[in-house]
Amino acid sequence: MIRPRYLLMLVLALPLAGCFSDQQKQLYACEANATHTGPGQPMKAIQACMDQAGYRFTGWDDPDAEGNQAPCDMAAIVRGMPSGDGKDAMCFEPKGWLALKIYKIEVPVKDAKS
Repeated sequence: MIRPRYLLMLVLALPLAGCFSDQQKQLYACEANATHTGPGQPMKAIQACMDQAGYRFTGWDDPDAEGNQAPCDMAAIVRGMPSGDGKDAMCFEPKGWLALKIYKIEVPVKDAKS
């Protein structure tokens, strides 16, 4: 049986495992570096940078099965410039198992409806 002390430590450590704001900061850093890659190459540079940082590319601007617009701002990724609403970070998700679980709790529904 798990001791309450260990359970409390686990609960307190979960927020440190992954965070959507960290993902956005990493993406902004990758986008800043991608502007130096040359014309037409920012998207590949951003994908490679995010891959090295532990994030998987998941997004396209295709609507989902229900016809809802995808939340990923691909135009920002292609340009290599941050989007004003932060939806460019929705094009990526953490690779790690625990970080992905926390990400799905923190960002449960990728929904562009406002």
